Amino acid sequence: MQVFLLAVDRFGKTFLMRFLMKRISVVATDACGWPNLTTLPSGRIICTYFNAPSHGLLEGDLICSVSDRKGGNWKKLSTVAPRPKGGNRMHLAVGLAHNGDVLCFSSGFFVKDDEFIGFSGHWLSRSTDMGRTWRVDDQPKVHSDNLGTIPFGRVIRLPEGKLAYSSYRSRGKGNPSETWVSFSEDDGRTWPRRSKLGRNDSNETTLLYAGDGRILAGVRTHVDHHVKLCESSNEGRTWKEKGPLTLPMQHPADLISLSDACLLLTYGIRNRGLMGIGARISLDAGRTWRPPWVIHQFGEKSSDVGYPSTVALDKRGNLLTAFYTDHEPSLRKRASRYRVLAMRWSIRDWLSESLLGSISDGKRLNL
Repeated sequence: MQVFLLAVDRFGKTFLMRFLMKRISVVATDACGWPNLTTLPSGRIICTYFNAPSHGLLEGDLICSVSDRKGGNWKKLSTVAPRPKGGNRMHLAVGLAHNGDVLCFSSGFFVKDDEFIGFSGHWLSRSTDMGRTWRVDDQPKVHSDNLGTIPFGRVIRLPEGKLAYSSYRSRGKGNPSETWVSFSEDDGRTWPRRSKLGRNDSNETTLLYAGDGRILAGVRTHVDHHVKLCESSNEGRTWKEKGPLTLPMQHPADLISLSDACLLLTYGIRNRGLMGIGARISLDAGRTWRPPWVIHQFGEKSSDVGYPSTVALDKRGNLLTAFYTDHEPSLRKRASRYRVLAMRWSIRDWLSESLLGSISDGKRLNL
């Protein structure tokens, strides 16, 4: 961080903008997004996203792009879930099965004249060749009540071949939503069991398996749109609410582990005057959380941003966060344009020396 600040002092704002441009790569243009990053067994990263320049009010598909192992050089790879006639596939939950297959639950709406006119179904896409081709099941073997819900976040691995993902049902603007976590015991072929997550108001949810039967969930509320933490100590059978992680209008979240003890939360900041991406870390496996900071700002001209998805690029603290925005000031050419972007950054730039000493289970990062 000191080197970075010296560089800014020496070369000024122009260098800062160039520095940021080098760290940000374009995954897709004219795409609203809701991106979801997944690291493949090969080390390459795929980003799944909605490919229309609208907040869901246009027809569109879920598309998959792939990067190199450093999180750059993005290329369109395949269509994950093609749109139904007159509709879209705009919501998604993505992850790897234990056998390496990529799974993508999706849903969307039928649209007409910039309005939602009906739900277009809860589907499951599966790729057995690391995202090159997909088989789409529009009647997946899930709990029957799940077919009317909206998937979000990650499909996570649990012990003994089990998987889990979350989905929610909105009750309309200003009303509480409901969220469920669904489970598979046969590596994603069937999903018969589910449990309700969170008291009252629970919406878009990201899941993380923290070991020893613990599952953590970063849960968006629908009434004032903050993120709260929920926890299960018995692999998702029952849940407890642990308290808020963000302020209102700071949502939704992504949650990953950097080590057994160090967890990273990234989330959208949608407060007017501070549109950006925020982050918090826990150094005790999610039991307490350090103060937040802002890793990226979109500026005053932005109005629709966020939905970060983060993966670790290595064990030295280098990270890749994807998000979408309708205005990105570091991209001067047509800055006000829907894009899915990916930003390389290092947690080392934001942490003090004392924290760096404990980020990897008591061992210092290789600086």
